[in-house]
Amino acid sequence: MPLTPFDSTPIGPTPQTHLSVRRNSLEDTQYQLSASTELPGGVRLLHEELENLSNVVPKAASLDPETRTLFHQRLKLCCIVAAFPFLFFFFSSLTGFIELFNRQVVGFTGIVLSGTVFVALLVLATVLGRTKPLPGIALRVLELCVFGTMGLFFAYFSFVLLTTNHFPAILADDDMKFIPDPAQIARQAQFSILAASLIVHFNWFALIVFHGVLVPNTTSRSVGVVTAMVLAALIVDGIAVALNEPTYNNKWVVVAVACTILPVGAGLAIFGTAKTAAMREEIQEAKKAVREMGQYRLRRRLGQGGMGEVFLAEHAHIKRPCALKRIHSKFLNHTEQIKRFEREVQTTAQLRHPNTVEVYDYGRADDGTFYYVMEYLPGLSLEEMVNRSGPLSSDRVVHLMRQVCGALREAHRKGLVHRDIKPSNVVVLPEGSPHDQAKLVDFGLVQALAGDIDPESKITRDGLIVGTPEYMSPEQAQGLTLDDRSDLFSLGSVMYFLLTGKEAFHRDNPVKTLLAVVNEEAIPVRKHNPLVPSDLAAVVAKCLSKDTQERYTTAKDLELALSDCECANAWSAESATEWWDRNPFNDATGTDMSSILTDD
Repeated sequence: MPLTPFDSTPIGPTPQTHLSVRRNSLEDTQYQLSASTELPGGVRLLHEELENLSNVVPKAASLDPETRTLFHQRLKLCCIVAAFPFLFFFFSSLTGFIELFNRQVVGFTGIVLSGTVFVALLVLATVLGRTKPLPGIALRVLELCVFGTMGLFFAYFSFVLLTTNHFPAILADDDMKFIPDPAQIARQAQFSILAASLIVHFNWFALIVFHGVLVPNTTSRSVGVVTAMVLAALIVDGIAVALNEPTYNNKWVVVAVACTILPVGAGLAIFGTAKTAAMREEIQEAKKAVREMGQYRLRRRLGQGGMGEVFLAEHAHIKRPCALKRIHSKFLNHTEQIKRFEREVQTTAQLRHPNTVEVYDYGRADDGTFYYVMEYLPGLSLEEMVNRSGPLSSDRVVHLMRQVCGALREAHRKGLVHRDIKPSNVVVLPEGSPHDQAKLVDFGLVQALAGDIDPESKITRDGLIVGTPEYMSPEQAQGLTLDDRSDLFSLGSVMYFLLTGKEAFHRDNPVKTLLAVVNEEAIPVRKHNPLVPSDLAAVVAKCLSKDTQERYTTAKDLELALSDCECANAWSAESATEWWDRNPFNDATGTDMSSILTDD
């Protein structure tokens, strides 16, 4: 039976994701690398530049990327929503629609203020809608501008509404048949002040709650902002009471309304901000828990799909970069999936060859999530190398394939068939011993040569084919029993690709590809690339024999045949250095993770 639920590869091309970090994606990740993490030169330099840039922004104004994005979006929403009532204020003031007891109250200044605020809100909404999330300090400045201008208008509106002389003295003359009772005038004035007070304090209430609901803040900062708004409203009330006699005579009406409406608005705003801040803290704690697996801190997701995910991680204490693979939490109650995951770890951990990816650790997180940790490979896969610079030279192919044969020799000796040998599962490191060190990765499809074998997993599972059609052996494509020679056929297909830049059996669709693997002979290598030496072409042809009896018997036999090729020792450290200098891998991604089906 297969040893992992992760590695069923659908027939046909699959997207490539990998075990090392992308240089050009460090800028937008929320995971921050430890200062002591060892990374390739170009990545390290960029990381240092980003750290220096972040130090320029004052700590008090800094926001985490998610909060900054939310703040940017909310501020844009604030501008859009607030623009409508100010447009109403502007046209109402312009046409004299806003009146109190048949008297205009806002005047020319109100028209200018409401129009200015409306235009400012519209401009800011447009700017925020066309830009990426701004730095925290810029967003705070814009927050001050948006709510400051709205507060300024409401302060003016409150003042004129509370100080308008609604009931001027009534002078008796010969034509007047009726002189109002002073008590009636006082009652009407009281009613007028009550109405004006309700209107102005409701405006402040709306502004306070509006800020509390839409602007992400800490509780302490929300208290400060709300206090400032309440004080502004009370100061305007005090000035109006001091300057206007009718308002002074009804000061307790103003106080009663202010003490009823403003505390309610302040309480709602602070409570809403506190609850939102608590929820953000819970989310951050949850993310922190997700980012930590035992003693490992997750830094960036490298691969994801249906069953789990792979992260660039580092040990919490020694800060060594590594790749952490974990099974998805929704499968924690699936006994068979857990068993396969454990078998994958146990199988890979058995292998100690220097050309095999090394497993460092295995564990279970506090939430029950299973994971294992393997070495981080900052290099290029064979597939990436060919895609970047075309077919490789014959001497380099021999140099790399001899190393892969060494890794397979150990696996076969332990009774394991890889079953997914392909260019993207061999990573080449520019440094190491020897130069151009090759690493065979992804033993998720490993199958034991004898014993615990699940017949259903040989060829299909849930409608998916196990393996990659272009690099399968004929017996694997037919679901027959596999041995060492199946991997050697796949390795022959890899050599074919490296020497020609073409896949030996690729056809229009996966089914035709499988039929070609089983029934058709590959076009000779030298027809695609006449520069390939005849002895190396013969080795490739023997690997691609349909009859297992005509192939090399063991990986050691293939390694010896490669070492006997005339170009076997021609690829030197100087040649490798020159190639890597021409093909820097700062934006490379390492090994293929497409067979690790993971999902959020």
